[in-house]
Amino acid sequence: MRVLLGFAVIAVAWLLALVASAQDAYFPEKAISDDPWSDQFMAGWYSRELRILEEPSLFKRAGNPSSESYRFLWLRSFHRPLAVRLDLRPDGSSILTTKVANGEAGFPRTVAHLVENISRPLAREQVQALLAQLRRVDFWSLPSHTDEENGADGAEWIIEGVKEGKYHVVRRWSPEKGPIRELGLVFVFGMAQMNIPKDQVY
Repeated sequence: MRVLLGFAVIAVAWLLALVASAQDAYFPEKAISDDPWSDQFMAGWYSRELRILEEPSLFKRAGNPSSESYRFLWLRSFHRPLAVRLDLRPDGSSILTTKVANGEAGFPRTVAHLVENISRPLAREQVQALLAQLRRVDFWSLPSHTDEENGADGAEWIIEGVKEGKYHVVRRWSPEKGPIRELGLVFVFGMAQMNIPKDQVY
């Protein structure tokens, strides 16, 4: 009952936020779904969470050919939303930023705000490991979305990248295996070294 009620509430809340979110330009049109309604709905939801997390638009960064960044946005129905972003600088250094918001990503919050914001340099070896993983799974050629079925409770795994003026986003629903799950785990555990119990990884 809680899941069904929560899903209905989240649908109404996200629909109310769509008009404002549509102006954020966090995602290009049809990047999330080929269906216009689903694309607008999901992009609006993701954009709202990114605003709460006080995250920049990587899509907009594609306007700068020297920008290179990668981000994992993890929206779990019953746990806090989080984003892990890696920014590579022209001088070869890199900064890893980890952010967490309050509440549960699958349910609207009366007051939504950032509760954790940590930035630190990342060791060159860790950066190279991520870049190698991106090449191994051929990230830039992965389809942004698939026809796989969604669910009422689970998690959205969204990975974005911007490099040499090119932007790409890949979204999957609670992947139990595959490149997006592998990359997401690298972001959360390999780079951010977050302490998240196994039963909260879905």
